[in-house]
Amino acid sequence: MFIKHLNLVLTKHYRGFMKSVSPMNIFIQKLNPLTGTNDWVIQNEDYDYHQEVARSAFADMLHDTERNQLYERALKIAIETMHSRGKPANVLDIGTGTGLLSMMAVRNGADKVIACEAFLPMSRCAKKILDLNGLQDRVKIIPKRSTDLRVGVDGDLNEKCNILVTEVFDTELIGEGALSTFAHAHQHLLENDCIVIPDNATIYAQVVECPLAQNWNNLKDIYNDDLEQIIQVPDIIKNCPGSAAVHDIQLSQLPYTSFNTITAPTAVLRFDWSGKTPFVFERSTIQTLKSLRDGKAQMVFMWWELQMDIHAQNILSCAPYWAHPNSKSSLTREIPWRDHWMQAIYYFPQEVSVKTNQEVHLISCHDEYSLWFNLSTSLKLSDKAYINPVCECGLHAAFSRTRIGQLNNVKRNKNYMKIFEEHIDENSTILFLSEGFYFGLVASKLGAKQLYFLDTNLLSRRVLQQFIKHNNIQNVIVLETVDDLKKADLQDVNIIFGEPYFTSSILPWDNLLFLYLNDSIKQLVTGNVKIFPQKCIVKAVAVKFDHLHKIREPLGECEGFLMGDFDQLISESSNISDDLVEAQPLWEYPCLALSREVKIAEINLVNDYHSLIETKGRIDIEWNAQCNGIALWVEWNLNNSPKGVVSTGPTEDIVLGKEIQWDKYTRQGVSLFSSKSIDFVTYQFSFNFKEGNVSFKYS
Repeated sequence: MFIKHLNLVLTKHYRGFMKSVSPMNIFIQKLNPLTGTNDWVIQNEDYDYHQEVARSAFADMLHDTERNQLYERALKIAIETMHSRGKPANVLDIGTGTGLLSMMAVRNGADKVIACEAFLPMSRCAKKILDLNGLQDRVKIIPKRSTDLRVGVDGDLNEKCNILVTEVFDTELIGEGALSTFAHAHQHLLENDCIVIPDNATIYAQVVECPLAQNWNNLKDIYNDDLEQIIQVPDIIKNCPGSAAVHDIQLSQLPYTSFNTITAPTAVLRFDWSGKTPFVFERSTIQTLKSLRDGKAQMVFMWWELQMDIHAQNILSCAPYWAHPNSKSSLTREIPWRDHWMQAIYYFPQEVSVKTNQEVHLISCHDEYSLWFNLSTSLKLSDKAYINPVCECGLHAAFSRTRIGQLNNVKRNKNYMKIFEEHIDENSTILFLSEGFYFGLVASKLGAKQLYFLDTNLLSRRVLQQFIKHNNIQNVIVLETVDDLKKADLQDVNIIFGEPYFTSSILPWDNLLFLYLNDSIKQLVTGNVKIFPQKCIVKAVAVKFDHLHKIREPLGECEGFLMGDFDQLISESSNISDDLVEAQPLWEYPCLALSREVKIAEINLVNDYHSLIETKGRIDIEWNAQCNGIALWVEWNLNNSPKGVVSTGPTEDIVLGKEIQWDKYTRQGVSLFSSKSIDFVTYQFSFNFKEGNVSFKYS
């Protein structure tokens, strides 16, 4: 009935919407994470284009003052060096973006500047910015990839250049194709005695033991309060080498006490962009190191630095604060902030126990686009030690790092255990509406009569079935679709339980999909059914972010150059493609509380949820600081008790003017805006069950 009703609603809206669709809009199907169905929505015909522009991260990079200034200093040195050789300074700027580096080259005396940018919205924008700054005749913009450029009379360049400036790096350094970009440029676009900015790069790795980070990688067995093992992780999952995929993270936000340093930071890989040595696209190195202390070597923390100029006078480091060359103390975080270049964690295929002063051998590998690491206490290494690890159990393919950490969250699981112990007996037949909730198998161990799991995600369903088989649980039926539920005999179901969690969810309230699934099966169950959770409470707080707001902050100007056209481009595309609320792991982005927490809305998950829920109010700014964001989260009240709350928000009480401690195993919602001195923020919230829509607006 639910699906039929939803289709009727969609058909009605389709007919109404089509009358108002402008020639610039199109009508498409889009997954609604709230309902789990594909909705018909009106969308700008260039939506994908605008989304790519809005999320291009150029603004974040241009707010990085240190980066900008180090690039300019290196350009100045390169141009002066060419002139001292009696040669004109002919600059090639690969991936120019807004044209900032090209304009810097002109300002520092370049004789000729050619810039290429394959992303057409940006190449057009760069031309407007050159016009705005009166440099349209000094820089030639070519809307192509550098690998498509040709040199010659009829080519894009009349002659080869002798200075290359480019920024083609990501958190992994080489993930955007830096190796092939530099190699092609040296072979086809640059003179032999050219100068390259940056000149070279070095990757650093630090072997650590970090139980907090390991929670994002390995699942743990489940124990009760008496430390008796209830559910065991299958061997195939315990012994899985995991995934080599980079875990990019703001390492500086990890508590310094949360990890044990096994080795000091070590230079493990060097990349020479200057062309003086051959480019190597696949390589392995081994560093023999002494362990600083006893512990379990679980992973490496990784970052890199760029030597910007040929004299090594200007170094750009992406190190966390405890290893940063410019940090005044290992206990301070006063270093340049970057979100475009973070640090990374790479997990070892297996933990290695080490003793103080023991020799360990760190293996560092890369191919053209990615890195991976391993560790051994012996130099007798098999070929397997160098192989890029691949998940063999399905867990690391099924779940994000955040989700794995969530499954290991002891506090969260204790709340579920308490509900189980209070309500489950030998007459309990339980239906779980969630994905990958293997903790639910505890119910069988507590004596439940029958368990049903509706898990519509193929990969998480396979992981769940591995747990069922390994723990020899017989009274479980796993269902794939709502239609399978309808075919099953659910007359005896007397408990419906959800975490809730679904892989399609992005914003905190998207897990209200539990409500829709529950509503769709109400006619399939009879009698008195207990439903958990019973309420969804939406909360908000006004904040002052230290840095996160910069990813949406207009530039105005950058290093003395006007950037109005760029700001307009980003703003227009963002208005078309972005929602007011986006998801971010706020524990990585420090912010001060400027208001008390405000309850925005309360949604009853048991009854009365069919009515339109609309609320409005204000968030009063009670701390004297400029506001640049509103953070939002939900609390799932399992049993209408203050002690039965599973929160996706702060882990400690919010204190005005103090840094908020956010849950590390979920993402929160956030609305970002330019810093403002304001007294309050007004808001409007609505939840329309029939249309499957949540809206949060503010002014």
